Amino acid sequence: MIERKESTTIGVVTSALLGLFSWFLAPALHAESERALKIGNGASWSFFNGSWTDGTENALEVPQKTLRQDGPAVQGDHYAFFKDAAYQDLRARFEIRLMGHTDAGLIFRAHSPGQFYVLHFPACGQQNRAQHFWASLSRMDEDGYWRIVKLELVRRVPSTAGVWLPVDVVIRGDSVQARIGEAGIFQAQDSSLRGPGRVGVFLFGAASIRNVRIEGVERPGSSWNESKQPPQNWFYPSPQPQAGSWQRPGQLVRTPKGDLLLTFNEGGTSTNAKTVPFSIRSKDNGKTWSKPERIASLKEGDSLEEGQSGQIHVFPDGKLRMMVYKGEQVSIAESTDDGRSWEPATPVVLPPNPSDLGRKIVPGSFVNLRDGAVLAFGLSYHNSSLKSANIWQWGSHHTQAFATRSEDNGKTWSEWKNLDNPGLTQVTKGDQIGSNLDLTEVCAVQTGTGKIMALIRPIYSPWMWEASSTDGGKTWGPVVRGPFPGYATPNMPRTASGAILVAHRQPNLTVHSSLDDGITWDEGTRIDSGLWAMGSMLEVEPNVVLYVYYDSFYSRMRAQFIRVTPRGIEPVRDR
Repeated sequence: MIERKESTTIGVVTSALLGLFSWFLAPALHAESERALKIGNGASWSFFNGSWTDGTENALEVPQKTLRQDGPAVQGDHYAFFKDAAYQDLRARFEIRLMGHTDAGLIFRAHSPGQFYVLHFPACGQQNRAQHFWASLSRMDEDGYWRIVKLELVRRVPSTAGVWLPVDVVIRGDSVQARIGEAGIFQAQDSSLRGPGRVGVFLFGAASIRNVRIEGVERPGSSWNESKQPPQNWFYPSPQPQAGSWQRPGQLVRTPKGDLLLTFNEGGTSTNAKTVPFSIRSKDNGKTWSKPERIASLKEGDSLEEGQSGQIHVFPDGKLRMMVYKGEQVSIAESTDDGRSWEPATPVVLPPNPSDLGRKIVPGSFVNLRDGAVLAFGLSYHNSSLKSANIWQWGSHHTQAFATRSEDNGKTWSEWKNLDNPGLTQVTKGDQIGSNLDLTEVCAVQTGTGKIMALIRPIYSPWMWEASSTDGGKTWGPVVRGPFPGYATPNMPRTASGAILVAHRQPNLTVHSSLDDGITWDEGTRIDSGLWAMGSMLEVEPNVVLYVYYDSFYSRMRAQFIRVTPRGIEPVRDR
């Protein structure tokens, strides 16, 4: 596939690796042409979400003034398609530079701006500091979702932000094979990867791509449908800001009288900006929403920490209550008019903190159980013995996750139970092993068998952690490596039909679904950029979930209707 004259460029790779990936030394593609891609005057290109330009050092760039432009589909995504030639099989060589929460990649076999494949390299701060490098083959479908074909942790590649990495890709038949850096290998196959199409480049955030060269047999007669653009799957529940530009959704619940009630805080984009708590209401399952109403019982402040924050939940007795947090103080208030006003809050009896519990209850954590109890989850921080270390130093920042159970609808709570019980140092008469120190935010559901399944955000693990309890959260077994990577996961509902969905960060805003109570999961679907990945999910109709989430650019919150099908999830726009 690649000419033997190129073998000198990979001499640093061991002979064993060369034997394993002999496709690097296979016969050439017998290309009729090799192109170094340039934007020029743009006449040979089709752009989505703004034009591109030629930058320094052969970079293909999105101008700074449009880099954080929302766009009509996935927020902040920028695509550039080279229209002059199509390719079936090809070799592509380029360099990428990832910067914090960014993404960059090669588009290929594109039939329209809304239908293509992309080999991309999603990054975020969590994986940078944990030293993970990920590669993904994804498919942009005509409904606007990116179906992940394969997402893989690529070893032997640095995750350091700001480093230029060479990428060498060969695409032949249904196979995509790439070398990243000197020795990172990524391989994927997809049986639907057929037919010639255009090539292009993709950027999200402050990532960069340069020195893009394409080698292959050009097929100038291949069809290209400019009219098929990526659709808009999202909407604004509250389009007019009330107290600032950044809306941060809290909880979405079905009230006792059947409305949907959504809370959110709104304020400026700085960490010390004033925040004001609001709620909005829908009487038609989320199609239309009321104007925001100030939550009078919560005090605004110069930050969420200095002000008050509230967490609403319909408890097992069917009543709507709000947990109110003010520093270390926790209280509970009830609403007797469907969330329009709140009774005076009364203190909550919480158990003593385990270790130095930093935040007593994590976002989106309440889970109603079939036995009438409710679970909440918290996390604790353990300082490193290295006083000069911070979270960016691998292994220096430690946390544990805990569960507490209430049998009186939130008034009193049981002692905290660690979500990891790893057992003894020996099978018999051993010492208790200390619990996992890589556990942070928790989301959980009760499965059809009654088991509690929890997915836990890590600090350093490449994948989320998974915990389970078979006695309603009173005791927990040892945690195991979870089914996929992910951060910021307060959203994991179980539908009436038994499907489980979880939305999280990495890559961007991705949703995984399971149709068998979490035994198996799909490969994941990227539904938006939504880099915060925080928000709330609720089933509003049979197998239709409404997801309200933070946007990427400190602006208005977004929402989507998502339908669960036997084939996976799909957007619902005809509402």
